Amino acid sequence: MIQFFSIAFRNMKTVGTICPSSPMLSRELAEAVIEARSPKRVLEVGPGTGPVTKEILKTLRAGDVFDIVELSTEFCQDLDSKLLDPWRRQGSPARVTLHNAAIQDVELEAGSYDCVVCGLPFNNFEHELVEVIMHRMLELLRPGGELSYFCYFGAKTMKSTVLDERGRDNLRAIQRLEDELHLSHSGTRKVVLANIPPAEVRRLRKP
Repeated sequence: MIQFFSIAFRNMKTVGTICPSSPMLSRELAEAVIEARSPKRVLEVGPGTGPVTKEILKTLRAGDVFDIVELSTEFCQDLDSKLLDPWRRQGSPARVTLHNAAIQDVELEAGSYDCVVCGLPFNNFEHELVEVIMHRMLELLRPGGELSYFCYFGAKTMKSTVLDERGRDNLRAIQRLEDELHLSHSGTRKVVLANIPPAEVRRLRKP
């Protein structure tokens, strides 16, 4: 937790919170992964210190592939030493790869993932970047695959009260994008109250 606070305060633009996801939120985000049959291909984008990563690692079996993409070098080091190294020493036959990069810069096979889980704080980004990232993640999904991501419940409304007009325009553009993708990808939403702050998990299914 101390490690998370330290990195979060230095990188609020890309971390977006000062508290890691609760076990309830982590399991909700990983639900499609938990339910998917092996062999499966899973991608996690923006894991932070890995609360959702922990849930995904528990599900992995022989033949599974798990790619993790994290921009922060500090978070990558933390993930590798505290989660991935101990997991590897258990001798699991699944293949796990950690990529220290932005998702738009990693060479991954389009249309190959059963599940994509994203923990990026989209409300902190320019809407053009959100669009690039969302379309990249959807491109990586196989037909019928699921993307899950979350936002803090009511965050856009609260944040808009302290932003200038350009900032509010940016949030409205992100909302329009999310609404369009929700309609075109059979979107669902679920509020998770057992988190600080409460969060809304959103799921998109690739046609």
